[in-house]
Amino acid sequence: MARSIAARVAPLVLVALLALAGCASDQTTEGSAGAKEGFVSTAMVVTFGDGEVLFVDQETGTPYYPTNLPADAPELAAGNIVRVTGNGVMLESYPAQYPGITDVEVIEEGTPADAEKYDELVAQIWQPKDPSEPPLASLEYTTDLAVVTLLPTTCGYTWAYEQNGEERTVAVDTLAPTDYAADALPDAALKEPTEVTASFDVEVTSIEVRRWSEDALDAESEAVEVDGLSFAAEPGYRYALLTTFDAGEVTYAFTVR
Repeated sequence: MARSIAARVAPLVLVALLALAGCASDQTTEGSAGAKEGFVSTAMVVTFGDGEVLFVDQETGTPYYPTNLPADAPELAAGNIVRVTGNGVMLESYPAQYPGITDVEVIEEGTPADAEKYDELVAQIWQPKDPSEPPLASLEYTTDLAVVTLLPTTCGYTWAYEQNGEERTVAVDTLAPTDYAADALPDAALKEPTEVTASFDVEVTSIEVRRWSEDALDAESEAVEVDGLSFAAEPGYRYALLTTFDAGEVTYAFTVR
């Protein structure tokens, strides 16, 4: 849900993570499973677009996206006031993205009219996606210091979409993943083999990951084992994600220098 939202906001910082600024708290709450550390905020639910959700902290007015809501999270509606608990770590973007939420509790029902006061805020941060654009991809991984989100380069793609009731197809032919200069690709900057998880703002039907040594880009690529949307990335390699969607095919690339 919040992953698709992230594709529609600007500006987005590509690779970064900060402790939640402005609304983090040292409080804890007590639940059936015991203490829940890192109480973050009491927030109002705002919805827009295709039902995407934004939280607005009620103490600071800070907006943030609830990435990866818990499986047992309640159904949320505009105007709800929620108590959000998690690890307190935010991905640096505007609005921030919060992947570490562990619990969401509706403490006041509210009404959609209550959320209308944030209409101007939503208008400032939400940009409807151009239907001719291919899906936005992101890669998430954890280092000793941070949970990191990286946006790989979109290479060539074929994408079908509907405009004014007509079916259209756009084909874009760019450089092959191996033709880019190393410093022209997003760098995951890993120090050791690390599990990377890909996500897309459109449902993917298949994914193949291939890699080349940065020292031998003219050699044949080798397949990388993929488990769902996760795979291991290692220093010294360049990676290509060959993805298929119902509406087309897209290649994404990044490096680990």
